[in-house]
Amino acid sequence: MSPDSDSDARIFRRLAALLGMLVMMGPMATDMFLPAIPALARDIGASVGETEFALTALFSGMAAGHLFYGPLADRFGRKPVILVSVILFVTAALGVAASSDLNTILAWRFVQGIAAASGRILANAAARDIYDRERLGRLLSFVMMVSAMVSLVTGPAAGLIADHFAWQVLFLIMAGYGTLVFVLVFFLFSETLTQKNSLAIRPMTVIQNYATVGRNRVFLAYAVAGAFLISGLAAYFNSSSGVLIGIYGLSPTLYGALFSILPVGFLSGSILAARYVERTGMDAMILIGAVICLGAAVVIFALALADLRHWLAVIAPMTIYMVGFAMVFPQISAGTLTPFTTIAGSASSLQGFMMSAVTAATSALLAIFADGTAVPMTAAIALGALALMLVYLFAIRPLGHGRPVRAGSKRA
Repeated sequence: MSPDSDSDARIFRRLAALLGMLVMMGPMATDMFLPAIPALARDIGASVGETEFALTALFSGMAAGHLFYGPLADRFGRKPVILVSVILFVTAALGVAASSDLNTILAWRFVQGIAAASGRILANAAARDIYDRERLGRLLSFVMMVSAMVSLVTGPAAGLIADHFAWQVLFLIMAGYGTLVFVLVFFLFSETLTQKNSLAIRPMTVIQNYATVGRNRVFLAYAVAGAFLISGLAAYFNSSSGVLIGIYGLSPTLYGALFSILPVGFLSGSILAARYVERTGMDAMILIGAVICLGAAVVIFALALADLRHWLAVIAPMTIYMVGFAMVFPQISAGTLTPFTTIAGSASSLQGFMMSAVTAATSALLAIFADGTAVPMTAAIALGALALMLVYLFAIRPLGHGRPVRAGSKRA
């Protein structure tokens, strides 16, 4: 299918919009929560560090969810699994809103993470059903653009709400967003999987498919790069509210307003990637984005070491980092999926698990080692960007492109 004809262009745009809103469930669960961390900590009588474990629980749930969404989507199709996961997302958001102690909140956040994991996994699988390589990267870049535009609203709104309303309101809004996604997917999304795999959820088939994916050198190179890329963003998500609100003294409203600057960088990078990736090739786009990420990460780490306690020292370099992030992330996702034809769901799941596991580990370590400065957060961002560059240089660049592979089992 080509987005060049009028009909295919409409399908391309509608798919990008729907998948973008689906992917946004994960950022919604994160972005809407960040300004509320200090208030939630006070309300339940916990420290900010302890409350940040609610992010660790979310990311851990995402890691767990990534492992089974791919096989389920390969077996039952993309649409029914999307709808069930969105219902679970709404239920978990309402569960958090009704909770009054940290342990219950952590449990519901874990469930919410399982549900939110479906967004990127199923969006990637649906996109791979139709496109591959640069065109797939182009679609995923447009999906990221939609997510970025939604984030332009969620950041300021979350800060404003956290300043004037109880933190529970933020989770009610998450539930409302999930309900909207359910309605749109139910009525506007057409199933993209043309042939379901009746064996996809059998234990031996799942193991075999994951083994097939995990042995593929192309997949491993791109997936490891993606894990390091996401670790820097995870570090910011985990610690930025504690640093900017708790240490630098910003109000939640101002924090939310500043948080919305980052999606501007993300949107800019997505536009550049969508426009030029078919000309440059996705590996060249990854290199350009990785250079931008590393430069921004070095700056933010240096400013933290200098103990420059101003919001610009965090927001400005992170906005530049997001430009590079948006250029790299869709291409990495396309790279991990391109070698696979019949098991794209499993490939997307394994990639998501790897990234979420690194995200959860980063979040837990930063919650443990919070020291009242921005140094731990910025060090994690810098290390992730450096590792991304090294993986590109020594794994992606010399690798070339793998050939499509098939699962060991036959389609029904």
